[in-house]
Amino acid sequence: MMEMVVDLVADALRQARLVRKCLDAKLISLLEPRHRTFATDISRRLAQQDILNEAFLRDLEAFLAVLDKVIEGGTTLVWRGHEHDPDSGYTMPVRSDDANAILFMQGEIVDLVSAIEGGLDGAKAYVIANSFFDV
Repeated sequence: MMEMVVDLVADALRQARLVRKCLDAKLISLLEPRHRTFATDISRRLAQQDILNEAFLRDLEAFLAVLDKVIEGGTTLVWRGHEHDPDSGYTMPVRSDDANAILFMQGEIVDLVSAIEGGLDGAKAYVIANSFFDV
């Protein structure tokens, strides 16, 4: 069971390294100055591997909410009519290049959140399972 926990933590660390590279290479520069401090702090904590805790998860979720707003601001809904029936159609989101790049990187951050949750849950499960034998 310990090997499974180690694998979960290793997966979280691997994803953290990827997210940090995305933040430093592209994402931070795409954000408005008021959001860059938050992103830089997350990158710093990723570099220090200070990530396997609930506080960092909350910060990542707050950062994802910021990214949602940024993506929303870079998205326009356009009407696409059907070729044979101009009265019917659908709306389609059209994103700026920056919004598309942020959307892609947001997916990597969501994967990081899942990996951290897996590591924390695996560690908790290990403690609970071991408590059954501490009689």
